[in-house]
Amino acid sequence: MTMEPFEDFQAHNLFKYSLAEFKTRDPQLQRLAKLPFSYLSPLAVESNFKEPGIYLLTGGRQVGKTTFLKQYMLQRLEEDRFDPDNILFLAGELIPSHHILVRLLETFSKQNQLQYVFIDEVNYIPDWDKGIKYLADAGFLENTIVILTGSDSLILRTAMQRFAGRRGKTDQVDYIFYPLSFKEFALLKNPGLSTLCDSIQSPPLITPNPLYSSTHSELMLLLQQYLTHGGYLPAIANLWQEKTILAGTLRTYIEWIIGDMLKFKKTEKQVFEMLKGILSTYSTQISWHSLLKHLSIDHHQTVSDYCHLLENIHAIHIVEALNENTLTGAAKKNKKIYFQDPFIYHAAFSFVHQDRAFQRIEKTVQDPQQCAALIEGIVISLCKRHTPTFYIKGNLGEVDVALVRNHHFYPIEVKWTNQLHAQDLKQIQQYSNSVILWNRAEEQFFHKIPIIPLPKFLLRDAVID
Repeated sequence: MTMEPFEDFQAHNLFKYSLAEFKTRDPQLQRLAKLPFSYLSPLAVESNFKEPGIYLLTGGRQVGKTTFLKQYMLQRLEEDRFDPDNILFLAGELIPSHHILVRLLETFSKQNQLQYVFIDEVNYIPDWDKGIKYLADAGFLENTIVILTGSDSLILRTAMQRFAGRRGKTDQVDYIFYPLSFKEFALLKNPGLSTLCDSIQSPPLITPNPLYSSTHSELMLLLQQYLTHGGYLPAIANLWQEKTILAGTLRTYIEWIIGDMLKFKKTEKQVFEMLKGILSTYSTQISWHSLLKHLSIDHHQTVSDYCHLLENIHAIHIVEALNENTLTGAAKKNKKIYFQDPFIYHAAFSFVHQDRAFQRIEKTVQDPQQCAALIEGIVISLCKRHTPTFYIKGNLGEVDVALVRNHHFYPIEVKWTNQLHAQDLKQIQQYSNSVILWNRAEEQFFHKIPIIPLPKFLLRDAVID
């Protein structure tokens, strides 16, 4: 296939000239080759995209969605599964309208052959959903696997609802990309930990594991690193290679948040105030009215709108109190806000305080109170990947986390300390199926509540039994 109609996208389709050129000159694969480690998403190995249909990958910026697409393309091409002429990669920011998108895909389409079309950051294309719907209705996508990526989950998922009956026969068509979890980072740093990870997946969480006990010290060191760089590969590479987090890496992430908010006609000043307010009330119970005290914004609904925008672009989690009767969020009770990753916390802090020094990050991680809040956020983020997650606001106090699974809820208290005090744990003692997580290697009981090493909990895929 001639590249003439697709000249603007040539840099992303070098495989059409040769596989070697694609591997060595593609922008994402080039950057990947320079990293001190090689991370490959399981989704790139598992052939999830077998049937023609419209698939959606969402997730925050810089979590590796574009790199994943390139890795996936490379896997398919190296396995000789596809003719390069039947694969097309389009960058959404280079397509000015859905009319142009339609013309590009009409030109590419071959009705009698299975094809792959990757459209990265599709939300940049005005009315993109109209173009995709037209192509689907007109039969141009009958034999095409279309994979779309974007960073605004709410807008993308709302648009995808218009494709009812047009997305294909596969059960799962929506995927969310996250920063690396602690487990994924630990295995990246030490693949030998896979034996330990496998050994703690099936037994009940409270089952003692000698292999874990002998590895606790190493895991605590890895957790200290994870608190510093989170699950973002560029920040991980910085610390791995440079022994620091570069100011430019911090700036990249805050510019992503500002850029995405500007698309919704918000200003940098407003983003600054929102982040400052979130940092000032981090991990504490707040209402939209109470958050107003930290801002120049004059209406609580505006605060709510801003926070939900930040959640939709995968920057924060808004955690509601659990209604124990309905097992849903208690909308009228106070919320708690966490950043979705420790590194976003550091980037936001550097922006608000105009301090990108690595020493500032180290000081944050070493401060017991700030470290405890970051640890709480890591647990929240892991749990939210698997199941609805809340906190408990009770008559005797609060419980940090409440998972809802199989019509039950499971209270979890996170104590980043060597000592537990009964007065701090009155509420969690009201539940028979609760768990306490702490930083020591010992597994024991507190008033019949099992206490589990936090790294062990973070290495579990199933989260809790």
